Amino acid sequence: MLGGKRIFILSAMVLTAGLLAGCAGTRTAGLRTHFVQFSEQQKGEYLAAKPGVYRIQEGDEISIFFSYIEDMNQKGVIVLSDGSLTLPGIDRVVVAGCTISEVDSLITSMYAKRYRNPDVSVIVESTIGRNVYVLGEVNDPGLHPVPSGGISILSAIGAAGGFSEDAEKSNTVLIRMSEHGYTCQEIDLSRFHTLEGVSYTGVGLEAYDVIYVPRSKVGDFAYFSSTILAGILDITNIISDVRYIESGTYGR
Repeated sequence: MLGGKRIFILSAMVLTAGLLAGCAGTRTAGLRTHFVQFSEQQKGEYLAAKPGVYRIQEGDEISIFFSYIEDMNQKGVIVLSDGSLTLPGIDRVVVAGCTISEVDSLITSMYAKRYRNPDVSVIVESTIGRNVYVLGEVNDPGLHPVPSGGISILSAIGAAGGFSEDAEKSNTVLIRMSEHGYTCQEIDLSRFHTLEGVSYTGVGLEAYDVIYVPRSKVGDFAYFSSTILAGILDITNIISDVRYIESGTYGR
């Protein structure tokens, strides 16, 4: 979780920005979107961090299936802090830093010493690398894991302890990174119980999306987005965290 002091600083900074922006104009009807392009430095950092394939990391939850020896199947095996797996019948195996196919081959070769033609499949059930940031006026701001089945905006807010008493739900901001920059989208979470609200509050989040709940109404959304984004980048590791984002599916 992010430090409470840093979260407080960001909240105070964006509260001030929100008040200034509120004086700049009135809120327009409907959802608003603003794109913030990468600086040259950010673009370089993003390209350097962008992964080719997913690599196993500590804390990942892995399942191992045998096609012909079903009683050997292992579900929910956790990669330990030293990067290893403990499996029945074979020595400890270090898998952190390996691709899924590499782990598959490694475990297959180790079991081949005891079993004839073991057909092993490795699947990553969950990983600490799939997270979303929930910041601002929530009761437990910070980094929260994405379950294997995905997570919606409202579920992420719930995982962060729900809205605080000072939350301005109608101006919640979803920030999503792409290869060119950040898209900031306003989402009205005060209307999630209505038919119109359900259409966008149920949107599934992607790894390392940022949900920010402000304390005051937002007038100039473009100014607000740029300001809040600068603060978020200062207290998080979003660009370096992109190495954990996997666009494909886990396992085979």
